Amino acid sequence: MISNFRVLGAGVWGLAFSDYLLKLGHNVEIFCRDTNLSNKNISGLKLSHVSEKNLMSLDTLNAQKSNGEINIIAVNSKGFSDLLNKHESYFSTLDELVSLTKGLDHISGKYFNDYVFDMFSNIKKYGLISGPSFAKDLCYEKNISVSFATLSDELSNLMVDTTKSSYFEMMPTKYIYQIEIAGVIKNIAAILCGMADKYFNKGIHSNMIIKIACQETWQRGIEIFNERGLKIDNLNKDRNSIITSPGCIGDMILTCKQDKSRNYQFGRLIANQDISIEDAKSMVGTVEGYDSCITLVEKTQVSLGELTNLLYKIIKAENSQRENLLKDFLQV
Repeated sequence: MISNFRVLGAGVWGLAFSDYLLKLGHNVEIFCRDTNLSNKNISGLKLSHVSEKNLMSLDTLNAQKSNGEINIIAVNSKGFSDLLNKHESYFSTLDELVSLTKGLDHISGKYFNDYVFDMFSNIKKYGLISGPSFAKDLCYEKNISVSFATLSDELSNLMVDTTKSSYFEMMPTKYIYQIEIAGVIKNIAAILCGMADKYFNKGIHSNMIIKIACQETWQRGIEIFNERGLKIDNLNKDRNSIITSPGCIGDMILTCKQDKSRNYQFGRLIANQDISIEDAKSMVGTVEGYDSCITLVEKTQVSLGELTNLLYKIIKAENSQRENLLKDFLQV
């Protein structure tokens, strides 16, 4: 079945996923600020189908009419709310929306799922694509499994059916809050894992941190479902399947065990008491785990649990106190 897609954003993931959809035979429009493909950061990507004819100026989005296209947000977490606010008139015409963006809004502290539903009463179906994957792996047709989280069976079936191939598969789940939370807590856990691997034997204590992160992801997700009065059947049965899903443990391991993870690198750097938090941030660049921790504790007073509180204490502590804080927590 051929479908029409609009991908909103042309970073590496937006371009890679657009190329994949085109390869499957779908029609794809990519809305972005710069429609010159040669200006894109696509080093390492093997784009075989995307061309400049697919690129359209984001400035024209509000003038577009929705004709049943599947809209996919593919911007970074800091650009998510900005995209929705600048193009509110367009999003006000949609009844469903899919996102490749993980994390939370750093101004309101809301998960993107809630941000969308609170802002647009017309959007009834929202889905999140999340899992252990790199954009270039999709381009080179490496085997990838991701989670597709949504409360809508209709949207789930549509996305799973239209995107499946011999090397890419979406695993459907209704536990959207757990997948949203996993996208936040994995970065917080990765910082702590980087510190643990620097201080202690690599693997032993970081595995404990990942286990705690998975437990907190599940528990906080259930709390949010209960707060919103959403009924969930088969809780005990589903717990293990969610924790072991691509969007939870799969993404955790990729982020917490990879030297190329910026959050993990940041953790290893601040394990050195001669390096300040600010210096480590400038050396690594954007550190989502740091930003999320500050947002959750200082702006929303909503914690994901022990790991968020621990990282916040470490961030605010004197350089010489960081190791002892982590040791006390891990009981080393």
